[in-house]
Amino acid sequence: MKRILLLSIFCIGLFFSCTDRDDNVNMVNIRVQNSTSLFFTEVRVTQNDTVYENIEAGKFSEYIEFEKAYPNTALNILTDSTSFNYFPTEVSTDSLPIGFYTYEIILDEENQVGLNFRIDE
Repeated sequence: MKRILLLSIFCIGLFFSCTDRDDNVNMVNIRVQNSTSLFFTEVRVTQNDTVYENIEAGKFSEYIEFEKAYPNTALNILTDSTSFNYFPTEVSTDSLPIGFYTYEIILDEENQVGLNFRIDE
């Protein structure tokens, strides 16, 4: 009987201690996805002068919080052998609402940088 009571208390405690990642969010959170075959030593979001470091090919960075961020932004990307720049063709004036987002960086056949913006669920 004691085991059942202890197990019940443990399960209830575990249930109430779990939180969702967006329960305590109060800023815009953005990560970078490297969808290229290159290793990014640095990705700089030029508008906020924020740097993501050491993003392996096919991997994600950690989220970084921003007070203001936009779905399309200028980027400077450094690799071991070269650097790339991305300049958006359209610039948004409305900041993103609080939440989680991903900037996916791609390269086309001519090594032109593309940016895909995603809302993370």
